Amino acid sequence: MPIYFLMAHYVRVASVTCNEFPDYKPGEAKNAAIRLVSGQLQSLAGYGLDLIVFSESVDQGQTVDAAEETARPGPLLNAYCEYAVQLKTHIAGSVQLREGKHAYNSIAFIGPDGRILGAYHKSNLTIGEIDQGLASGQGAVVVDTPIGRLGGAVCFDLNFHWLREQYKALKPDIICFGSAYHGGLMQGLWAYDCRAFFISALPFLGGGILDPFGRPVKLTDCYTSIARATLNLDRAMVHLDYNREKFPEIEKKYLGEVIIDIPANVGPALIYSTTDKRTAMDIVREFKLELIDDYFARALKRNAANRPQGKIRGASRVARLSDR
Repeated sequence: MPIYFLMAHYVRVASVTCNEFPDYKPGEAKNAAIRLVSGQLQSLAGYGLDLIVFSESVDQGQTVDAAEETARPGPLLNAYCEYAVQLKTHIAGSVQLREGKHAYNSIAFIGPDGRILGAYHKSNLTIGEIDQGLASGQGAVVVDTPIGRLGGAVCFDLNFHWLREQYKALKPDIICFGSAYHGGLMQGLWAYDCRAFFISALPFLGGGILDPFGRPVKLTDCYTSIARATLNLDRAMVHLDYNREKFPEIEKKYLGEVIIDIPANVGPALIYSTTDKRTAMDIVREFKLELIDDYFARALKRNAANRPQGKIRGASRVARLSDR
């Protein structure tokens, strides 16, 4: 067995493509959605997964009037909960949820004991969804679980930086993106900006699992409609500046018990601990490494203090040109 499976914070995750709804008669879309979810979850039995993410398209079987409540789960929530228990896994499932008088386009987070741990409500609805009667969520939500801190985002959300900034502050380990829209470069931007793994589940191929640099770990394709991967959540992101010269000493001291992952052209590195003897943050503290966000904050502070006070001629010229 490879040494990296010794780390207690390794988690097995899956992204499910939901693009083949069973045939159904008019008015039976909800039952078709439940059959789809049930069939896909049955196919994942035996893989020892810790987290399964479903796409936004699953809730097309629901109407606003049929939105379910976490206190009294309906058929779709019950299906998620029952299979979470059977598979001993966490599920991030798309569902329309009702709270009081309001219905939301949501991701429900369900634990392996079948309990609903929390829910994220889509905060940036399309105008069409608003016209249908859905309410807009209040912003970022994270759920702390034994496998890590989970956040949610849905479809149109990916276009709005205010939500991403909220998640960045909350420091999720994994962002679960259930969507009917791919997002393209925005997926990688969210992963990198939040320093998080990013799991997209879509109603078409091309979704999957990205690392905190936005690089694909595993994607769905013409051969694979379910992307599965094992992720090491014990990580710390640092910048190369003032840290890089310490990397050889770290690698020589701990050999295969630490991985320093440096992507091309970006400037940071991910420090992974691959043993249960120490965490990535233990390594950061031992070698006095500076985390990337601390470094950026320090640079902003130094630059603010370094700017000449008073009118800046260059800025004045730009303003005059823009006024023409």
